[in-house]
Amino acid sequence: MNDNELISTRLGGKDFFKTSYYKFEKFSQIKKQYLKQAPYPILDFGIGESDQMPPIAVLDELTKQAYIYENRVYADNGIEPFKAAAKKHLKEIYQIDCDKQHLAINHVIGAKSALCIIPFAFVSDEDVVICTTPGYQVLPTMAKWLKGKIYEVPLTKQNQYLPNLESIPVEIYQKTKIFLVNYPNSPTGAIATKEFYAQLLKKAKQYGFLIVNDCVYGPLTYHTEPLSIFSIPDSENYCIEVHSLSKAFNMTGFRIGFMVANEKLMHILKEVKDNMDSGQYIPIQYAAMKAFENESHTLPQLKGHYYRRLTQVAAILNKHHLYCKVPEATFYLYVQVPSTFKTAEDFALYLLYQAGIYTIPWDEAEPAVRFAMTYSIQTTEHDFLVELDRRLSHLSFFEKKE
Repeated sequence: MNDNELISTRLGGKDFFKTSYYKFEKFSQIKKQYLKQAPYPILDFGIGESDQMPPIAVLDELTKQAYIYENRVYADNGIEPFKAAAKKHLKEIYQIDCDKQHLAINHVIGAKSALCIIPFAFVSDEDVVICTTPGYQVLPTMAKWLKGKIYEVPLTKQNQYLPNLESIPVEIYQKTKIFLVNYPNSPTGAIATKEFYAQLLKKAKQYGFLIVNDCVYGPLTYHTEPLSIFSIPDSENYCIEVHSLSKAFNMTGFRIGFMVANEKLMHILKEVKDNMDSGQYIPIQYAAMKAFENESHTLPQLKGHYYRRLTQVAAILNKHHLYCKVPEATFYLYVQVPSTFKTAEDFALYLLYQAGIYTIPWDEAEPAVRFAMTYSIQTTEHDFLVELDRRLSHLSFFEKKE
């Protein structure tokens, strides 16, 4: 028997590998092939994985807790001290009072885990999941595998990278179970406003669907205060929000985050999660608590680090007619593709093979490439930027702005 014949038809059967390739994995493989014959070191603006270590206090706490006998056991749905610390974090960063709003918290093994759990809890055959594009495809992929239907709404510069809610047909809304948004947004760096969330909540009330906000970049805003969807009155009856320590606390590999929802929704999510994993290692939960404890000191430092890079790299890119703006949030520059290229993927491959500059392409709405400011440097920041400037100066396809 051909191994591909064993694959569930729900996943696409024998065509699974033709349609399921995870974007970041695809370009990771391309990068590996390039590195085998690279003429010079790569300038890696690819995956949004921090170049910095977590704070020393976090690592010390992890070590200390790992030696405690009681912490060796299954964590299941998490320890109460972590939930309390996450509640305090929401109050400090977003001014959300979980007790007053009757919101519950449950830890997850990273946001990716949460985005897999949520559709298992709520999506039935033929249910519609609305999602924005470009975007992180984990929840839509899971929903599709559960025989849900995906409806994509493009994020465009003209609409400030917010979905046009009025462009969605009524018949789609009537079948919708989940509307997935991601603000602050990857890859565009856009933020949502209270006005947008209020409009989306109005639609949720009208048609009876759940809003899921993937809020993993939540604290990383530069000109405005961080915003949770739970800042909107009555949102607790229609919303689930996913948070993570990967992006804002340099804890990517720790795989720790949490979901926020009202108590009834969380009861459902916890039951599903119980059947999917046994919880994150308890010492990692304590390490995350230490990260929250020190956030008033560490977050301003990290935001300053990324904002400086965003500003410096944007200046170099614009100098070479790669047009972009410093974003309102996240650590990404979302860069227009020159009109001389048909697709963003073509442009990303050109940058890689002609200049050793590694980016992630997005063709789903408007052709653009994403530059992540999480790059590691082997020399100095100044030398890295000089090298970026030098390599771009040798490329001749850029059109001058009229």
